[in-house]
Amino acid sequence: MPFYFEPDGLRARKLAPVKTFYVDDSSCMIGGIRHTLLGAVGFWDESAALSEFVRVRRELGLRPRQEIKWNSNEFTEELRHSITEGILPILSRCKGFLIGSENGRQHAAVELATQLSDFCRNEGHAGFLCRFDRDIVNDSDAFDRHAYNLDPPCVGWGDSDSAHEPLVQCADLFVGFQKLRIDMGVGRIDPNKSVDVEVYEGTRAGYSLGWYLHMAFRHCLWGSLEESPQASYQWKNNIGVGVRLFSSATEPELNQALAHLGRDYLGCMH
Repeated sequence: MPFYFEPDGLRARKLAPVKTFYVDDSSCMIGGIRHTLLGAVGFWDESAALSEFVRVRRELGLRPRQEIKWNSNEFTEELRHSITEGILPILSRCKGFLIGSENGRQHAAVELATQLSDFCRNEGHAGFLCRFDRDIVNDSDAFDRHAYNLDPPCVGWGDSDSAHEPLVQCADLFVGFQKLRIDMGVGRIDPNKSVDVEVYEGTRAGYSLGWYLHMAFRHCLWGSLEESPQASYQWKNNIGVGVRLFSSATEPELNQALAHLGRDYLGCMH
């Protein structure tokens, strides 16, 4: 934990940190029901994430005020692929959270606050701040009554214009990629589609889209390590932890939707 020194320099206190999370929304269909998706990202080093974001924007020749947005029609397919390759390494080093709710943005925001409080309690944080994209929280009083009474609490929140907030743009891309993984699970997108990418530095090759996104996000989503009879293989469960769905869809429909992001193989441990 960081040290904060008294003005007289004679005493030092260890204070638990307060985390900031950036939030944006999307939507998807599961079992014929429209669900709001809220994605939140937190960075261990926001300065490094911002520096990488600025570098990617500069190298791709984007205008300083040009918003990088998941569903933007401004970008060619080639540029979208380049943005993906540039942004995924940034997202792979964040901590990510996903809420899906058939009851709209307000309900999803309330459940996200609970999820972030659970995470902060697990990590020993004193509380959290939320920076939402516009028009997600539509009943601020109801949100306040819930979020400020959590333990640890939300200590502050506000709306941001993603066009002027790069880390909210990262949240937009994060939730867009999670929607894509849900679409792969329900069969709208082929997870075996080949994409030509640089997965390892200096090495380009064709990989399946599903595998590529798994590699990018396997350490990102908050989850719990599973006990395995084969100790050399490590898995992480995200369902009910970093991924929470509030839905009346059937269990088989939900399992299908979460097939590509509910559980992550972390690798062989030696």
